[in-house]
Amino acid sequence: MLLDDRYPVLETLESRDGVTLYRVEGGLVFYFDVRTPQDKDRFYRYRAAIRRLEELGLLEAQVSAKPGRYYAFFSERPLGGRRPPKEVLAALAPFGFGPEHVAMGEDKVAYLAPWPLRLGAARRGRGGFWSRVAPGLFLLGLGLLLLAQGLYRYFNPPEYVVPDLVGKTAREAFLLLRDTGLGLEVEEGNDPSRPKEVVLEQDPPPGTRLRAGRVVRLVLNQARPVPVPDLRGLPRAEAEDRLSGLGFQVGRVAAVEAEEAAGTVLATSPPAGTPMAYGARVDLLVAGERSGERVVVPRLVGLKREDALFLLNAAGLLPQVEEVPSGAPEGLVLAQVPGPGEAVLPGSPVRLRVAVQGAVQLPEAFPGTPLRSVVLALDLPPEAQGRQVRLLLVDARGAQVVYEGPGEEGLRLSGTYQVLGEARFRLYLDGELFQEWAP
Repeated sequence: MLLDDRYPVLETLESRDGVTLYRVEGGLVFYFDVRTPQDKDRFYRYRAAIRRLEELGLLEAQVSAKPGRYYAFFSERPLGGRRPPKEVLAALAPFGFGPEHVAMGEDKVAYLAPWPLRLGAARRGRGGFWSRVAPGLFLLGLGLLLLAQGLYRYFNPPEYVVPDLVGKTAREAFLLLRDTGLGLEVEEGNDPSRPKEVVLEQDPPPGTRLRAGRVVRLVLNQARPVPVPDLRGLPRAEAEDRLSGLGFQVGRVAAVEAEEAAGTVLATSPPAGTPMAYGARVDLLVAGERSGERVVVPRLVGLKREDALFLLNAAGLLPQVEEVPSGAPEGLVLAQVPGPGEAVLPGSPVRLRVAVQGAVQLPEAFPGTPLRSVVLALDLPPEAQGRQVRLLLVDARGAQVVYEGPGEEGLRLSGTYQVLGEARFRLYLDGELFQEWAP
């Protein structure tokens, strides 16, 4: 792992409060994870304390404040193990740092830690106690060198490079770490825009070298459904922004006359609190322009039956449903009377023609009159593409609807029907007779 393309990481020493301490070639690096304004304020206060010590000639450091690269590098030097002098403490006091944050070298500050050093680490180092007793132990050290090397290998397990696990599934991450000797800890995260059971974050980052037995922490996505927010009373634009921010799509927007200001959200479909998957569509019912004591009929053609009924009930209108056999999807609204945009009195009926599947049920024949069977096999012509199609079967008993719905070139209409007397099929496109024939 290479920090800022210049410091090769030898070991991750400690990670605390959003700051990671790395041992790199030539020294130590305190690396800040800056994500919030509070994190940034903390780093700049730390940098100001370092600069104050540099101005007094008490410290040497290299500080980076580039976006995404907030750290301080201190060259490795022997630690003196003595208490920081008064001038160091006086320089640090305005920035909230004390003796517990300072590691002293032999002649000046070795480094400044952003958090209190543990167990007097600022007073321990490679050059403190051992540098004073080294002359007396030199000969003994030579004699124990081989033994020390053997013990080092025994008590220091091998190191492993942490792989890149972000985006991997939980099983893939487990298989990658299974033979490394590293431990695994899992926390739950929630990002509905990402697949379930994938790794969202990892600590430490990829490329870090860890000794066997150290732990890699993963944040595993649960992708839980997000409840639809309560948008009642919000302006339409604000409601749409909230839906988009939560990962929902804004669906149909219908307007009805209401006491609220025009554009105010009256209800949602599905209602508030309904758990929905990321990217699901949410329809809005908003207050429209008021027109005296009348209600504006919303556009219902093309909606599902339950959506149309919801809009009519919310508008205070009385739905009247007529089911007609059709090749259109089950429950699709094919026509409405009155049409969209018309102003009617509250409580007025609105007739809906809704598609249903199945055979056409004709009335019983006149008693004693024989029926005969006729066969329909029709492929809609190119002229029917994108137009409203209505096919009638006319006999002695009157006209019956065989199909009503949107037209599509080549759509197959077929079936066998019982007729009384002379019969004819009549094909209408957008309400105009297009073709008539006898079966």
